[in-house]
Amino acid sequence: MAQTLREDQGLFDKPDGTQSASKIKAGTAVKPLKRQGFWVEVQIGAASGWLKVSMVNFGGASGGPTAIDTGRLGTGNIVSTSATRGLSAKDLINGKPNFDELQKLELLNADGAAVMAFMSEGNVKPIEQKISLAPPAKAAPVASTGAPSGNAGAGGVPTNQKKDDDW
Repeated sequence: MAQTLREDQGLFDKPDGTQSASKIKAGTAVKPLKRQGFWVEVQIGAASGWLKVSMVNFGGASGGPTAIDTGRLGTGNIVSTSATRGLSAKDLINGKPNFDELQKLELLNADGAAVMAFMSEGNVKPIEQKISLAPPAKAAPVASTGAPSGNAGAGGVPTNQKKDDDW
């Protein structure tokens, strides 16, 4: 099965780099060369560049298995997860700690006395009353206003628009 591009997309010169102005059409066959975190280097004809992994349909147009190694195939595999996806087992094994960055992080550590001084200077007070969350009240059904049929509700406002938290 061929890997294809999910959406019209320009190639990047490197992961998180500069995107080319020319767009490659969705459905174009791409050949994955290597992967780096959330990015995959691909070849498209004579051109090569980087795309976000989510832009590549690894199962081709007809669906199918993914070409991304998740470590979950087979039996007896231990899979490690992190706060971000896109790390392969190889990335996890070859990862090295960055002690310079750890030292920077430790400089941000505040002791208890410094925290108490900050709180008193800013007049920070504990909350004295309990906060209780209640479910929202149910809205009464909207009476028909003689509005045109279709997706419009009261005042001509569409009633079936997708909300931010809808899947």
